[in-house]
Amino acid sequence: MLGTKSPNQDILLQEERNGLPTRLVEQGDQEDQFAEPEIIPESEYISGWKLHLNTFALLLALFAAQMEQSIVSTSVLAITNELKGFDKSGWIFTAFLLTYTGLMMIWAKVSDIMGRKPLILAAVFIFIVFSAACGASKTLTQLIVFRCLQGIGGGGIFSLTVLIFFEMVPVRKFPTYGALIMLILMCSVTFGPLLGGAINNNTTWRWIFWLNIPICTISLVILVFLLPERFPGQHKTVTTQGADHSRIRGLLRTVDFIGATLLLGTCVLLITGMQQAAEGRSFSSRLVLPMLISSGVMLIAFFLWQRYIAERNLPEPVFPWQLLTNRVYMGMILNSFFTGTILIVLTFQIPQRFQTVNGDSALKAGVRLIAFGLIAPFGSTVSAIIVGKTRIPPIYILILGGFLEIVGTVGLSKSPSGYEIWPTQYAFQVIAGLGVGCFNAILMLMVPVVVKKQELAIGTAAITQFRVLGGTIGLAIVISAMNRTIRPDLLQVLSPEQVNSVLDTTSIIKSFPSEVQTIVRTIFGRGYNLQMEIMVGFAVAQLPSTLLMWTRTPIMIPSSKSDN
Repeated sequence: MLGTKSPNQDILLQEERNGLPTRLVEQGDQEDQFAEPEIIPESEYISGWKLHLNTFALLLALFAAQMEQSIVSTSVLAITNELKGFDKSGWIFTAFLLTYTGLMMIWAKVSDIMGRKPLILAAVFIFIVFSAACGASKTLTQLIVFRCLQGIGGGGIFSLTVLIFFEMVPVRKFPTYGALIMLILMCSVTFGPLLGGAINNNTTWRWIFWLNIPICTISLVILVFLLPERFPGQHKTVTTQGADHSRIRGLLRTVDFIGATLLLGTCVLLITGMQQAAEGRSFSSRLVLPMLISSGVMLIAFFLWQRYIAERNLPEPVFPWQLLTNRVYMGMILNSFFTGTILIVLTFQIPQRFQTVNGDSALKAGVRLIAFGLIAPFGSTVSAIIVGKTRIPPIYILILGGFLEIVGTVGLSKSPSGYEIWPTQYAFQVIAGLGVGCFNAILMLMVPVVVKKQELAIGTAAITQFRVLGGTIGLAIVISAMNRTIRPDLLQVLSPEQVNSVLDTTSIIKSFPSEVQTIVRTIFGRGYNLQMEIMVGFAVAQLPSTLLMWTRTPIMIPSSKSDN
């Protein structure tokens, strides 16, 4: 399979088996690339109140974990005003995503061995404990450390929740549950900033973290008693086979610890290096360049290692070589990376713009984000329904989403840099939100169609991991670009001490004379417009990535009306 192929073997086709569009296969290599899908009777799946309660508990935990990415967007100024360090504010967001992103595929792989239930319970518990610790932080450094540890649980919740949903229900319900997942994810984007703003207006910012404790405790209790140990068609794990020591040792030998370490190191070094640059350090400095170079070296080593073990039985690759050589899936990975950048940057930076440039309160800034946050889940839901109930190929939805993102980001980059707010800013938020929603839903629904069943866990986790990784890197890029742009401009109207104070806590802007306030806010406005110009580039990059997914016979999502 890994040898040289004739040109016609590279043509991707779609087979119809039992009347159901299934996975992509390579011509001349069907038997080796993808196995015949297993048809499992629906009677083997849980149903009724048990299914509904498990669904509720999983979505509740997912909502809390995802909301941690957006709730801080309207709370950053309140946090840095108390703990200081506005120029390091990106770390509040990045610290969470660092471990959230880096460990996502590892959570999925370990759950293949230890079982989904014990791992999801562990993830929820970790998330609860360190949410409490975040709320109790006394310094910005403490908060950043606890956010890293909180992200470990958050990444496990997301990775395992999405995977459990794909195993807990039959194929015909994938579009419905995919729409549910996307709705929850996008609602967390909408309500997170609003909730964060409301909390900051009425009490301490610490409650944005403490709120997770009761929410996730309810989820944890339900999952402990009702979540099955094993799902239909899932292979046996240590949990379901019994924890015999020799069996555990044998299973642990299948874990690709080297690959996992290289992958985690790549993510950590890359994100840390980019964040150091975002704080104003030169890319050639000893705190940035060595990290970026080391990240690239570890990434190359990761690919070489995955190729090396591809033809060996042990260990099982953390990222199977079949996925790395699957053109359609790699197009999905790139799209996930680019759309994640747009989603996270807009979610994080738009509320900050309204607070810094327009002087809005945290709650009012969260309300102004509704135009983006509310439409994004709407776009996800509608996209999932369309591909689930019609015969429209999902790639057409992705192309449309790409153009919508381009129009939306171009429009936002032309926002007024002064105090005034144009109605068109909301219109372009809506357009960008529709585009992001299309990509989030379609990419997730395509995973079970494009990858083999035994690769579903890692395939699903990778899509999510690269989306968050894209957002983390994108956020570091735009913050770095903005800081490098506004600092010299601020020095023309403020003293170096005042500039440092503004970049430490933006609340000091209100203490300046009105004419100085106007100039400073305009400088910040131009900086935020520069960030949106950078997002235009990421939106444009999605078009060739989508064309990479093109096949002679279009990929189709299984219809929700199918019996298989």
